[in-house]
Amino acid sequence: MRIALLAAVLALGIAVGAPAVIIDSGDGTGNTTAPVPDPGWRNIGEISGRSGVYLGGRFALTAHHVGPGSIVLDGVTYAYVPGTAVQLDNGDGTYADLVMFQIHPAPPLPALAIASVSPPEGTAMILTGRGVDRGPATSFDPNAADPPPPVFGYEWGAGHAKRWGTNSAAGALRIDLIDGTQTLSILTRFDPAGSAHEAQAAAGDSGGAAFAWNGSQWQLAGILFAVGASYTDQPPETSLYGNLTLCADLSAYRAQILDVMALPEPRGGIYAGALITALLARVSRARLQSPPRSSTRA
Repeated sequence: MRIALLAAVLALGIAVGAPAVIIDSGDGTGNTTAPVPDPGWRNIGEISGRSGVYLGGRFALTAHHVGPGSIVLDGVTYAYVPGTAVQLDNGDGTYADLVMFQIHPAPPLPALAIASVSPPEGTAMILTGRGVDRGPATSFDPNAADPPPPVFGYEWGAGHAKRWGTNSAAGALRIDLIDGTQTLSILTRFDPAGSAHEAQAAAGDSGGAAFAWNGSQWQLAGILFAVGASYTDQPPETSLYGNLTLCADLSAYRAQILDVMALPEPRGGIYAGALITALLARVSRARLQSPPRSSTRA
């Protein structure tokens, strides 16, 4: 399965600001405090005006095109430790649009549970990020005067706030982006009345979190990194029903993430970046010599 990518990656819309996922409930300004139950709201922060996730153990994770950097969590800035960044790979010589790195000091936050299996279609999900706010309602007729009728949605606005919304898993596939990364991904589809707070990612949400309900708890299942346009010539800076949010499937990268997090803390604290880099490179080389850990569904 191949889809057209709108703006290729979410970060390309950075000029319009760095607020929150678009939701279709109410006037679109809600959901700026933690949902109940809370899947990990406080672990989602801001990196260079976009989004990132604190995993625990002083490690943060974001989209590679966002890049490593200091992360703001609950209004507190935690410094990026230079030399600790590692881009995750697919085990076959290709790299994913994911990067993890250490921060200092350790935030007073719990570690997040990372999903070990890809969420089946229909699994409830919560999307959280700092992308553009919802603007006015809009419509677009991809077929001109021919049926079916126009599709509806929203323009992108310019406000800002961290926000969460809901959706459900709609399949999985491997996404190739123009920067050469290939990312095993979970898809969600923006549907009218699809869920209580139906959400679609937009510019600035890259690096945000996708949590999935596994039947007993919420787990970190994905990292937002791109959006998919379902219509030829869709107007720019719009989210229309039928569009897709693309989330890196962390079940495919979980073992690699845990391996990196388990590396021993070298002496020298935040000044030991060179040694950490060498250790991370060793892990990455080991991954490149092994087969992929999982396959994706088309």
